[in-house]
Amino acid sequence: MPALSHVVKSVGIVTIIGAIGKVLGFGRESIIAAYFGASSTADIFFVASLIPTILFTALGSGLQAGVIPIYLEKKERNPRKADEFISVLGSFFVMVAIILTLLCLLFTKPLVWMVAPGFTGSALELTEVLTRIMLPSLLFFTLAYMATGILQANQRFLLPAFTSTAHNTVIIVATVLFAAPFGVKGLAWGFLIGAASQFLIQFPALKKDHFHLVFSFKSHKREIIEALSMFYPIIIAALALQLNSVVDRIIATSLESGSVSALNYANRLLWLPLSIVLTPIITVLYPSIVGRALESYRAFLTLTLKGLKALAFLSVPFMIVMLVSGKSLIALAFQRGAFDASATDTTYAAFFFYAAALPFFAARDYLMNAFYALKKTKMAMYSCLSAVLLNILLSWVLSRFLGVGGIALATGLSMLLQCIFLFSLLHVNTTKADASLFTDILQEMGKLLVMGSILYGIASWLHPYSIEFPIFLELSMITALVFGGYLLLSFLFKSSSLQILRNIRSRN
Repeated sequence: MPALSHVVKSVGIVTIIGAIGKVLGFGRESIIAAYFGASSTADIFFVASLIPTILFTALGSGLQAGVIPIYLEKKERNPRKADEFISVLGSFFVMVAIILTLLCLLFTKPLVWMVAPGFTGSALELTEVLTRIMLPSLLFFTLAYMATGILQANQRFLLPAFTSTAHNTVIIVATVLFAAPFGVKGLAWGFLIGAASQFLIQFPALKKDHFHLVFSFKSHKREIIEALSMFYPIIIAALALQLNSVVDRIIATSLESGSVSALNYANRLLWLPLSIVLTPIITVLYPSIVGRALESYRAFLTLTLKGLKALAFLSVPFMIVMLVSGKSLIALAFQRGAFDASATDTTYAAFFFYAAALPFFAARDYLMNAFYALKKTKMAMYSCLSAVLLNILLSWVLSRFLGVGGIALATGLSMLLQCIFLFSLLHVNTTKADASLFTDILQEMGKLLVMGSILYGIASWLHPYSIEFPIFLELSMITALVFGGYLLLSFLFKSSSLQILRNIRSRN
């Protein structure tokens, strides 16, 4: 098990590097918005990126989440054989990625029709062209996620954290250089080259872990089959999570023009605090949670619930700022060029409900990792499938009344119920001795709810006065008020999450 100081240091490094990458991602979306706005062309690009995104997320996320428990367990017994098997397993998934890419290139037209039933004529044709350009990215993303899983299992977080920086930089450059002469096709080529960059920057470090492509699967047939029995629920779960986005965008194609891109911009802005502050905690804690799960359930549960409290504690002030000043955030981020005030209003309709679900976005991913660490992958899969079915129903119903806002609200509600389900399953396996752990976290969640409600009320009351100032100053004032008030309330309410963070800092 890594020392606590090492975990804290790793979180800090990943946070800083992740912040750079996500700020670049923020800049990427701003530049795309400036060139294409919330337009039908932007809709076409975002829909075209769905198919490769769905495929690489299914394979890639499954690899990253599944490799760590398998690799660490085998490494405890025999490090050399662990390296050998991971090379074979990675090669197997590379072969799967190649086959999937070829099949999708062959059947691009019906696949595009499935994800964009509202598109017709030239819009449908351009979507097919862009999809074919971006489909080979599946191979590079698969290699990148495999590399990330191996490096993180070895407590090496630096290069994996740089992947989003590389990807976003390439897309920004491609948009600036090629959007004018080649239109949206230049953006699609940037997407492909960016995918390749994610693997290439990790390759030198990966070689040091003795990873290489080995396509002789026969001698490892039994081990591959055993690994796939664990992997397939993770892959299906990853597909189910992507289906939330697919369903959102499919339904959005039946709404007013620009709805698909508005959802995308709102989601990207939501993921800025998630990726910079919350995802590094999830990323760095995962290998440690896997290690604790190999020790005992109580050790696993103690660390898991502490991490969950930290995520909830950190997400609340960001959520309040986004709820109160969401329209200003969108205007500051995107309102320039082709992205006008009307596009800001459309995007805000979705962003408000996404922001309200911020804690559940983080908790869902974290709890999924907890079940992967326990090797209860099927249970995680069932929770995702149920959430997708609920999201489909709610999105269809609520979009009729609230437009893109209804789609975002449906996503938040489905995530909330999935988190409650997964959390309750953790409680099922506990003993009486572990009951105090759950009592503590439920009390803490109650405190955070009261603190958040108080701050939201105060910030909402003062917000009309702050909008008289320039946008940047307004956001600075609301942010300072919320975070300062949150810190004060944390002391007054004696938040245990704050105490955990203070203890970690003092031990570092």
